[in-house]
Amino acid sequence: MRNKSTWLWVIAAILAFALFGDAILGVLGAIIGLIVSIGITGLVMLAVVIGAFALVVMVGGSIAAAMIVAAVALVAVLFSWLWPYLLLFGIIYLLVRKRPKAV
Repeated sequence: MRNKSTWLWVIAAILAFALFGDAILGVLGAIIGLIVSIGITGLVMLAVVIGAFALVVMVGGSIAAAMIVAAVALVAVLFSWLWPYLLLFGIIYLLVRKRPKAV
């Protein structure tokens, strides 16, 4: 009984791939592209933060000042990367929040 069920799933998968193969591969490509783009963005963010830290240390600043500059650089890079999402969440919040009643 279990072997027959396995064959049915294999046939269903082959049929689904034959009918919706381009859509399935498109979704897989989009997922892989998203993972790669987030990874590359993360590496660029780290490079900017490390560069800011190294610049302050090379100029002669203290480690504490370099850490502050690196933190500000990280916030700036994160904000520049996340502002479309923050804007979208802000609009959604304005649409679904409970409106205060006028007195």
